[in-house]
Amino acid sequence: MNPSIEGWIGLLIQVPIVGIFVWFSLQIVSNFLKSIDARDEAWREFINQQREANNQNIAGMAGRFSDEIRTLGKEIAALRGQMNK
Repeated sequence: MNPSIEGWIGLLIQVPIVGIFVWFSLQIVSNFLKSIDARDEAWREFINQQREANNQNIAGMAGRFSDEIRTLGKEIAALRGQMNK
């Protein structure tokens, strides 16, 4: 057989094999990226839930602190009133 024909036959065998390998590699990368996107979305949802819970807790604490400050202010005013008598 002619050496140049043998080279072409070898090339014709290798090209589809390389093409299949490249396609398979791209499919793996695509699946990996999809799984990362899904995890990122779940993580964002978790972070948003945590932020909302923290905001609610901080708002509750702020309300309790303001009530406590008002109560202390009234007690201080009452004590000052008693001291001035």
